[in-house]
Amino acid sequence: MYNWALETKTKAYYQDEESLSFTDLSSRLTSKKKEEETEWLSEVSAVTLQQSLRNLNQAFTNFFEGRAEYPSFKSKKGDQTARYVGTAFDIREENGKRKLRLSKMPGLINIRWSRELPSEPSSCTVTKNAAGQYHVCFVCTEEVRRLPRVNGEGGDLEFVGVDLGIESLAVLSTGEKVENPRWFENEYKRLRREQQKLSRKEKKGPDGPSNNWERQRQRVAKVHQRIQDRRKDFIEKLTTRLAHDFDVI
Repeated sequence: MYNWALETKTKAYYQDEESLSFTDLSSRLTSKKKEEETEWLSEVSAVTLQQSLRNLNQAFTNFFEGRAEYPSFKSKKGDQTARYVGTAFDIREENGKRKLRLSKMPGLINIRWSRELPSEPSSCTVTKNAAGQYHVCFVCTEEVRRLPRVNGEGGDLEFVGVDLGIESLAVLSTGEKVENPRWFENEYKRLRREQQKLSRKEKKGPDGPSNNWERQRQRVAKVHQRIQDRRKDFIEKLTTRLAHDFDVI
């Protein structure tokens, strides 16, 4: 939907010298649902389709205001997202468990909750990454509380300087060295082995990528995702520790 809207908007500008607004694209979307080749668009929630158009509209706003490059087409190999707002989703109880309902999706979806929601969510975004894993992110209202001073309200402020490096991930002004875990090097042998298997698979089948190739591609993507997750987890734990141990960074 995002790519179709971007192509439609770009062609209208350069070929017809016409600037299409969000309302114009939304109107064309309604017509597109009635076309035989794309009538399957009616099978998914209209809210998610509208949100794709809003995302593109925001991308153009960022471009015209100098905050981003001209919007580019999205790849199927990257993260796939769908955003639900309003009545297109809600959280329900079933057999003592909280589950997620998404518009036009059959049944309720099991969620492995990472934390309690601080308030009723106003929207949720479902993401499928390249490794085939699904995550859901909720937008909630939460009161952000200031951390207390390390030495109490009347005490001196604790300062720390952080120098980012390569051999060591960071060196603190206290003299502490934070070693670089080198997650990529730790997973290199496994990644190389899975990539070699992928290169030996037949990529093209009669109807596109072969099933064997696609399954192996996901195995490679899972190794990359594991490296990315471990890096992110390590950095977030480090920054959280610095924020609690010092008043000024």
